[in-house]
Amino acid sequence: MKLSSIVAVVIGVLGLSGMLVAFLNNASPYVTIAEAKSAKGDNLHVAGDLVKETVFTDTTGGVVRFDLKDEAGGKLSVVYHGLPPANMGSATKVVAVGGMKDGAFHATKLLIKCPSKYESTQKAS
Repeated sequence: MKLSSIVAVVIGVLGLSGMLVAFLNNASPYVTIAEAKSAKGDNLHVAGDLVKETVFTDTTGGVVRFDLKDEAGGKLSVVYHGLPPANMGSATKVVAVGGMKDGAFHATKLLIKCPSKYESTQKAS
C-alpha cells in the first residue's frame, strides 16, 4: 500500500472520529420536569406548557422568568438570561435548554412553540 493511501485513510478516520465526538458532546436529551429536577448537566431539554400568568420580564437586567407545566402535573421555574423571544407573548409551549441551579432551571436557549396561524379556526363537522 502506498504511503499516500495510508495517510488518506488515517485522515479520514480522524475526521470521522472528530465528527462523532462533536455530535455526542452536543447531543442533549429531552427530560420530563421530574427528571430535570434531579438530573445533572447543563444541556437538558425540558418541554412544557407555558404558565402565562407567571411570565416576568426584566428588560433592564435581561432576565425572563416563567413556569412550565407538563402533562404529569409537574411544575418548573425557569430563568432565562437574555431578551425574551419575539413570539413569547403568543407562546403556548416552550422547550427550555439548560440545567438546574439553585432550585430553578437556568435556560441558555428557549424554543418557542406557538399555535400556527395556518391552522383552521373552524371545527370540522
